[in-house]
Amino acid sequence: MSDREAELDCMLARAGIAIRAPEEAASMRAAFAELREQVALLRQPREAAAEPANVFRLLP
Repeated sequence: MSDREAELDCMLARAGIAIRAPEEAASMRAAFAELREQVALLRQPREAAAEPANVFRLLP
């Protein structure tokens, strides 16, 4: 069992979620792996140019 699978199992146990079917477990692990990759993209430093124009404004 990988660290990522152990992390998922721990999170599911804390939430009280029981996975009954093996295909559900495989699907859940695949979705969790993709979600972790997406979360890593959110935690990147960004410059002002990366923000949408209606959110970031440079003051003169």
